[in-house]
Amino acid sequence: MKNLLWLDDNRNPFLNLEGRLPKKPQYCVNWVLNYKEFTQWIDLHGLPDSVSFDHDLAPEHYTPEYFWNSYEESKKYQDWIKPTYKEKTGADCAKWLINYCKEFNVKLPKIYIHSANPVGADYIRKELNIL
Repeated sequence: MKNLLWLDDNRNPFLNLEGRLPKKPQYCVNWVLNYKEFTQWIDLHGLPDSVSFDHDLAPEHYTPEYFWNSYEESKKYQDWIKPTYKEKTGADCAKWLINYCKEFNVKLPKIYIHSANPVGADYIRKELNIL
């Protein structure tokens, strides 16, 4: 059975409310909540077959609802607030994953991005060079 590493501080992958999880019978789903758990899981188990990323992994990452209707305004806000983050985001996890794959000369696993934050999802794509 293949391993899927699900990175999300909030959404339970076992509920699959958004229909974004691959079909369960082919995957053993491993849920991690943050950067530390993400890196520790991979250090302990090696690369999973697939990774599904959320961007916002702590309340400080959540964009105020006021900005939700405009991608450009949301991006301006997130670019402005990002330097103050104390917790790492899904984009930081993606960057770590790229460096891990380079260090061990291994291919990236299959990537899914389930983040509800479109700007954050683009930050992840940029780190993974899949824009």
